[in-house]
Amino acid sequence: MELLRFLLCILFGFLLSGVWFGLSFVIGALIQKMKISWLKYLNTLFASVIPIFLISLTLGIYPIQISGIRQIKVYVIGIVTIVITSVIITTKKTVIHKKGKEILFYGLDGLMMEIPQRMMMQSFLYGALKILGVSSLNFYTIIATGVIWCMGIISQAFLLKIHFDQDMFFDILASFVFSLGIGYVYQETGLIIITMIAHFCERILSCYIFSKRQNKLNTPYRDFYEGKAN
Repeated sequence: MELLRFLLCILFGFLLSGVWFGLSFVIGALIQKMKISWLKYLNTLFASVIPIFLISLTLGIYPIQISGIRQIKVYVIGIVTIVITSVIITTKKTVIHKKGKEILFYGLDGLMMEIPQRMMMQSFLYGALKILGVSSLNFYTIIATGVIWCMGIISQAFLLKIHFDQDMFFDILASFVFSLGIGYVYQETGLIIITMIAHFCERILSCYIFSKRQNKLNTPYRDFYEGKAN
């Protein structure tokens, strides 16, 4: 019965991610129509406002955990997660090539992604699982969040007709690993700013490793970010 309730929450979480992706698409189209290019960097935030507002009114946003903030192991796990995720991403055959301001904006995009991933999705799942009386609440919340964002990457690839290959596998694996580690950090601290900094650092580190790899091997690259749920 508990497994059924867990799967039910994953289903509702996946539907929530679909709503978020839909809002992101609509807002992105409006921004493009307005021809205000800098607003596109806030698309992630804009698409999260309504869902987060509704979640805060019904289930509540996951609270700050003072005891967790004081635990050194939380920060160690965060750093290890950043490194492991960057290693996985940079194992791909193709290279994410960024330079100059592009690197900064790439990092900021990751930073902003923590708002829907943690403040929206993880808060929703924690509240829903708590209401349904699922035991090991923190554990299941972290796992469910990771699974849902991986499902989001696969769905997005399907809609965009992107072929599932080795690179896609590494994108999904990196997303899941990052969501487990940083999801734990958020669950222990309740501070979105910490996870935002972590996602920013992961993007910057990945770019650095990619640049070193490209310089050594002169590898061809494609300039896009696969799977915003990294």
